[in-house]
Amino acid sequence: MEKEIIIDNQLDEVTRIAQFIEELGMSLHLPASITMGINLAIEEAVTNIIRYGYPPNKESEIILRTSVAPGMLTTRIIDDGISFDPTEKEATASTQSLDQQLTQGLGLFLIRRTMDKVEYHSTNNHNELILTKNIDMNFEPEATLKTNICKIEEVTILTVEGRLDTANSNTFNTIIQPLLNMESPDIIVNCEALSFISSSGLRSMITLQKSVTQHNGQLVLEAMKPEIRKIFDMTGCSNLFTIR
Repeated sequence: MEKEIIIDNQLDEVTRIAQFIEELGMSLHLPASITMGINLAIEEAVTNIIRYGYPPNKESEIILRTSVAPGMLTTRIIDDGISFDPTEKEATASTQSLDQQLTQGLGLFLIRRTMDKVEYHSTNNHNELILTKNIDMNFEPEATLKTNICKIEEVTILTVEGRLDTANSNTFNTIIQPLLNMESPDIIVNCEALSFISSSGLRSMITLQKSVTQHNGQLVLEAMKPEIRKIFDMTGCSNLFTIR
């Protein structure tokens, strides 16, 4: 079975890919954890291509083509932007600070960690990134981003539900803006219904953590799903937060 989607090289097109992968996962009855991993890797790859593969204002298209074999889902991302082989860029976590990793390759790190195989080819003025993931069954659809902020006595509770990804991170940053100006804040982030987080979402969380620390406050992340905790752990972000 093969499916294909063609998008413009614009960041607001990334949401179409997320919907495409979720619909594919539903048709294959994939579990939420597998669909999230595939979605995360593809979003990071396409976002990097859009941000760094084209000169400003150059219009082009990116092709996303999926194929399914027994126990395996392969995604081919084809573009005509600047050639860049992510398989040649090794992880540098041992020599870089976490802040450096977040700005210099966290997306690539997430791609390598969430996919089972990553390949790259460049021919005839086109780049082809091939991502392979072992697949399973029993899919449950994801949700879009929903948030709620309330205050109980002196504690501010921020509830985050659904996807905290590239498409939603700007909205999330606007929502948390008032929290960045609080003096001595005591904030709990309820992550119980958080179903997906990308590198953009991690950056937003780190921005909140830095602000809370600068204002002599406390930030706690609560009730995180195992698959979300795994992303925090694999990127080293767990060391920046109090998670319980």
